[in-house]
Amino acid sequence: MNNQPNIILFLTDDHAAWASVPYGNSELITPNFDRLAQNGLRFSNVNTPCPVCSPARACILTGQTPSQIGIHDWLYETTPEIDNHLWLKGHTTLPMILQQAGYHTILSGKWHLGQSDDTPASFDQCFGTGRNQGAHQETHTYSLNNKPTTLTGSKTEIITDHALDFLKDRPKDKPFFLNIGYIGTHSPYHESHHDPKFVDLYKDATFSDLPEYHKHPWAKNEGFPYDESDTEQINAHRRGYYASVSEIDHHLGRVMDYLEETNQLDNTIIIYTSDHGCTLGHHGFWGKGNSTRPLNVYETSIKVPLFIQHPDLPKNETSDRPVDHYDTFNTILDFANTPLPTNTNYPGISYATTYNQPRKQPRFGEYGDLRFIQTDQYKLIIRYNHKPNELFDLITDPDETNNLFNDPQHANTIQQLLAQLESWYEDYQTPQYSGLNVLDQPIHNDSESWRDGLREKNIQHAKR
Repeated sequence: MNNQPNIILFLTDDHAAWASVPYGNSELITPNFDRLAQNGLRFSNVNTPCPVCSPARACILTGQTPSQIGIHDWLYETTPEIDNHLWLKGHTTLPMILQQAGYHTILSGKWHLGQSDDTPASFDQCFGTGRNQGAHQETHTYSLNNKPTTLTGSKTEIITDHALDFLKDRPKDKPFFLNIGYIGTHSPYHESHHDPKFVDLYKDATFSDLPEYHKHPWAKNEGFPYDESDTEQINAHRRGYYASVSEIDHHLGRVMDYLEETNQLDNTIIIYTSDHGCTLGHHGFWGKGNSTRPLNVYETSIKVPLFIQHPDLPKNETSDRPVDHYDTFNTILDFANTPLPTNTNYPGISYATTYNQPRKQPRFGEYGDLRFIQTDQYKLIIRYNHKPNELFDLITDPDETNNLFNDPQHANTIQQLLAQLESWYEDYQTPQYSGLNVLDQPIHNDSESWRDGLREKNIQHAKR
């Protein structure tokens, strides 16, 4: 392989780890995810550091924590003060490092980190979904290299079309880094919002892999089915989500076919992952970390798929090494033979050569004032300004139904994990950007106007 291989990073919105055949789903139709798994390495235990889009994307694109960057929730970009703010200003990004190393850098799809109608810094070419990503099958105004362009049809297909156009027209004397950001698995989930030919694949689906839906007492499901007895409405949402996975799978296959037809597979690394997980009634709610009050970091909200096809990595193997998006940032630079910047404290641990080794360190994450630490056995969740705190034994209670936080037998475990959690964030936070200071209110209250609170907090932060 060339010393500077081509790199394609698929970063899909809301694609849960459970939602493909290689991760154990028996009804989904995903031949190209199967193909990617057969030709590469699948990671079975992957966390996002934050279960909502903007901060999760910032983590993988900067290798830093939300409390180092100051992005703690999804950015309400339809508000000008928020969209106009350079949220990653002063932070070194993955495309910036790779561009400086000689890569031609391309974005096709979702950005959601401010100024989404423009080409983000250090991308040579960009086709973006804009400040309002919209639904899935519609007439929509995109941004093509800073110019608005209105197109009609499937966003997944259109994003793929432009990614392939960029690949065909790119300068051939440079390696490329291509970030493809699909939104198909994001809400709205209902089947009416998705391509009928993919919805029809699931007209007889039983959804036997999904748990029976019983509403969680914390659930705040805006626009999702509430009635546990409304099986048809529940299944209509599930058919739409399954259809979106199969549609993404189809267009993933188009990119893989192009690389194969142009003899570029041997010098291209393909990475497929998601910004965070997703539930379709798991735990009794629909969505992710912000679909409950208080916020949650259930495994279904934080677990993401991760496939890597790399000529120097094993084929058709599974790595059980626990990893997260901080690690993926470091790993991509490792694959590119590009060193980490020396002026930043990075929490990640590259798995480029350690994918088959156990992990000794815990993993960490946050969402506003919520922080968690996760070991092979335990997940400790501390809500610093809100309650309850939680401790789950993931070995005996993988569905996280039994909160052990107030169990005296686990007092020492809690004390040890809490000390590690707070010590870690002493190293990986910037005080003025800490999640304990920045967004301490907006999405934790029970008011239906929480979006207004989020918008106002985003604006206040943008003025800092």
